[in-house]
Amino acid sequence: MKIPEQKWFLSPASGLAAFVIFTVCTLTAVALYPTPYNPLYDWLSNLGNVNFNPVGAYFFNGGCILTGIVLVSFFISLKSWYHDVTWNKVLVILGQAAGIFTGIALIGVGIFSETHIAEHMLAAGLLFKSLFILMIIFNIALFRHSVYMRALAYYGMLVIFIDLSFVWVLFRFRDILGQFTPTMPVPGLEWTAVFSSLAWIGALSWIMIKKRL
Repeated sequence: MKIPEQKWFLSPASGLAAFVIFTVCTLTAVALYPTPYNPLYDWLSNLGNVNFNPVGAYFFNGGCILTGIVLVSFFISLKSWYHDVTWNKVLVILGQAAGIFTGIALIGVGIFSETHIAEHMLAAGLLFKSLFILMIIFNIALFRHSVYMRALAYYGMLVIFIDLSFVWVLFRFRDILGQFTPTMPVPGLEWTAVFSSLAWIGALSWIMIKKRL
């Protein structure tokens, strides 16, 4: 399908671009990791640690920064979901705010890698909390919208459950955060939470492109 004639940066296409950029940069960082990397036991952020990944860290951290910038532009472009019903419009605006904050938090993750652990943990914590909030808000706001595919709505509910599960595990087993390679496969849940959320954003972007919103 041909993307509408408009600049992609402040258009719905930026959501799909964010998913592609993050995926390519992350997989590149994995390929450059000097030792065997296991997503089940290695945190995503290990990819951005220059002590663990001297070359690949630049791809991962740069990818986080670029993806964050593109996500901000994507959520700004979601005005087409505004509805005449006031409460619905308010929810979409709140979702946009959470999405913009998510992009800024991801930029923070890229700027402050694990070598700046205090700042990194703050940025990462804000990222996952804002992702969880925006998923809830948008799925409520768009659930009955005629353009919002029912399959994507149900997928969104699954993503919310995954995000909530990851946050709960981190809260329940706080000591894991201090382990670069934990013995429990919690990092695998982190990978699932991040990529399932970005996949939802990419799918929403595709719907908007397809429906010319």
